[in-house]
Amino acid sequence: MSRSRVDEFGDTLVVLVASAVLLAGFAPLLDGYRWALTVLAVLVPVAAVTAVVRLRAPAWGTPVAALTGVLMLVWVFVPGTTVLGLPTPRTLTALGDLLGRSRSVILEEVAPITPPDSIVLLIAVTFLVTFVLADAVARQTWRVPLLGLLWATMLVVPSVISMQMPSWPVFLGAAAAWLWLWWSESPHVGHLPTRAAGLTGAGALVVALALPVLGPDIDPTSSDFGVSESEVFGAGINPMIELGQNLRQSTPRRVLTYTSDAGEGQYLKVATLRQFTGRTWGPSPVLGDADIEGIDDLDDGIETRDISTRVRIDSLRSNLLPVPYPATRVRGLEGQWRWLRDGSTVRGEDRTTTEDQRYTVTSVDRQPTAEQIRAAAAAGPGLDVYRTLPRAVPDLVNRLARMKAAGARTDYDRMVALQDWLRDDFSYSVEAPVEDGYDGNGLDVMEEFLRKKSGYCVHFASTLAVMGRVVGVPTRVAVGYAPGDNLLSRTTEGTTYGVDSDDLHAWTEAYFPGIGWIGFDATPGVGEATEFAEEAQPQDLPGTEAEVPEAGGGSEQGLDPGDDQAGEQAEEAPTATWRPALVAVVVLAVLGAVPAVVRQLRRRRRWTAGQSASEPLWTEIADTARDLGIEPDPSETPRGFARRLSTYGVDAAAMDRVVGAVEQDRYAGSVATRSHVGEAQQVVESLQASRGRRARWLARIAPRSLLR
Repeated sequence: MSRSRVDEFGDTLVVLVASAVLLAGFAPLLDGYRWALTVLAVLVPVAAVTAVVRLRAPAWGTPVAALTGVLMLVWVFVPGTTVLGLPTPRTLTALGDLLGRSRSVILEEVAPITPPDSIVLLIAVTFLVTFVLADAVARQTWRVPLLGLLWATMLVVPSVISMQMPSWPVFLGAAAAWLWLWWSESPHVGHLPTRAAGLTGAGALVVALALPVLGPDIDPTSSDFGVSESEVFGAGINPMIELGQNLRQSTPRRVLTYTSDAGEGQYLKVATLRQFTGRTWGPSPVLGDADIEGIDDLDDGIETRDISTRVRIDSLRSNLLPVPYPATRVRGLEGQWRWLRDGSTVRGEDRTTTEDQRYTVTSVDRQPTAEQIRAAAAAGPGLDVYRTLPRAVPDLVNRLARMKAAGARTDYDRMVALQDWLRDDFSYSVEAPVEDGYDGNGLDVMEEFLRKKSGYCVHFASTLAVMGRVVGVPTRVAVGYAPGDNLLSRTTEGTTYGVDSDDLHAWTEAYFPGIGWIGFDATPGVGEATEFAEEAQPQDLPGTEAEVPEAGGGSEQGLDPGDDQAGEQAEEAPTATWRPALVAVVVLAVLGAVPAVVRQLRRRRRWTAGQSASEPLWTEIADTARDLGIEPDPSETPRGFARRLSTYGVDAAAMDRVVGAVEQDRYAGSVATRSHVGEAQQVVESLQASRGRRARWLARIAPRSLLR
């Protein structure tokens, strides 16, 4: 077994190890480990087959890897569509459908998630393509920098999505594999300035290891101009991240108007966030008893009344529908909509949005007395998911939560005590957190917020929810719109209110058995504090929650609870997103620029080498012709190819001098005594000028010579 074949085998194993390391970089986006095992179940057999093939026939390694990868995807994800293990037309359809379902998860959810099969398949395809490309590129030294860009992109994607730097072992593993391939002594490496490569690689490795330790975490930045509500409540955007930016926009605008017969303004909820990572709040898959969201678990003694709210959207484009909580029916919607069980919210499907929608919502106003809510039993272990906190809760948060709720004997009194303390002792400001560097909703921000005692709704809602969990109350965060302004317009249908973009709001919800989720608004100056009257006249509830049904579509169709399909759909939809558009643009821009950059670097290197030899100049002329669609014939002599190029209008005199130098170097056994770089450049420029604009652009962004 030759040394080169052993190196071929080793290179494939190194690429596999690097792929596994990069896979670990996606861990912050996905819960559990089964998804990683599934992806490795695809990659490892592909790598094994590829390595064995390269021992016997190195040229067949890449095509065999691609074919094996396709078969592994089929056998792992859609084995029931094969005949004797071979793919059928139904196999392609099944894979396409499964990949198609990943789109809604990417566009609509927020990381981290428990990934469904569609997302695992997407990750497996991505890493399979990356592995095959990396395995092929690793065998040509001049392409190793391209491999570095490919792996760097795989590091950047999860960082952008999770808003945190990858761990140092991921940096170290990827960098070590890259350096090994670059420094390899195998014959296919060719001639490389080893000292320069070593210094560059070592420097990059030091920076890679130091950056996660010494550098700050990646945090979202604020904009003076704000973002549109379609971005705040758009597909795949975590509203807790974008809400503060929008509140700071300079020109508020009317988002919607609504008319309600409740006699008071209504909180309109669009999203429910219950999973707290320590850095931010996000949605998550439904766990436990779905009935906790509905009104079916209301105790018989709780007084209720039905509320009718007519909503007209003025300037909001989002797939999340603003509705009072808990809604029991929605009528008049256009398009396809469905209920989400976790939070009793409504979401559009198949690109359905709120734009120009007019709809009527029936909701339930629950009116327990203070005695009834105090008498509610403590929530059982099924609600523990709403009590979960990261381990590293700052001591200040723990201490203040327990101190301010110390005199309360029931969950209700604890929430009221914490709510009233935040409303009374703190001030509202959207600018102070930015100016003093504690904007956000993570634990580190929360600690500074408690010291500064100034912030906006995100800080108050997150802090009250975390403190509620500290003292054992099941809590979560609701995001939507505050009640807005009374427009002093009253009809037989009720009072009309106007909601502007600066009414974007977040508040806290706490669960009480026999009553359901009750909203608590700790933000000073917004809405009213939740506190039920002792004589059974409750205050206005900021936002609450109900059971979840399924979506209907079409004009004048209603959304009603009772269809279990919606609940099943909601449980399938995990939570993860990415800023997909941003990631896609960055990745495409980087990958699209790589061929052009590599091609220009290669051309410059040849001009330099051509100072003392003519062969690099002739190679560059031939590759330029390839890029422009003129393929050289291997059987042609340089003069024969030059004669053919003369029909394209190249500089004949310059071409003749270059060809003469090449013939002297090849056939006369001597080296030309002077440089012909200038003549070669004239040939290249005249050849490019002879072709059309389209051919020149294709030659620049997709040079064919790189595939030679």
